[in-house]
Amino acid sequence: MPLLSKIELCWFSDDELLKENPRALVELFLDTLGASKGTASDIFEILLLNKRKGIHLKSDEIRNEVIEMRKKRKELGEFDGEIEESLSGRNVQIWLKFFKDMKMVECINDRYFFSGDKFPSEAFEIYVKPLIIDESVRFIGRLLKKIEENYGLKKD
Repeated sequence: MPLLSKIELCWFSDDELLKENPRALVELFLDTLGASKGTASDIFEILLLNKRKGIHLKSDEIRNEVIEMRKKRKELGEFDGEIEESLSGRNVQIWLKFFKDMKMVECINDRYFFSGDKFPSEAFEIYVKPLIIDESVRFIGRLLKKIEENYGLKKD
């Protein structure tokens, strides 16, 4: 039951966890799922910042907050792109759908938040891991059995 057309898992050394910059850790998390860093990281970061405040946002509010965050980062020299580059309302919706499809985020009354209103680590463990990771591992097992069958390998 493929919910995502493609997901590419990546593994990194634990040394990567030594990064001090919170943004770098967000990018690392999304890299492990094969997501691009730009807009996806911005949206995820806005969701994190608003989780801390207990606020659930609509997609246009998320977009506006990303714009404000990018402006501040540009002033600090931490952002060198165009403020609204790849930040159309449609693109924000696509990334929110990506997070929803993997069950990291849910939407009720047009407001987005981490699934079950949990912390991201809990949402990942409860919702994402069984759907994405565990199901991928089960598929790989079935695939290997099919490969063995097709190559005439039989267990004694």
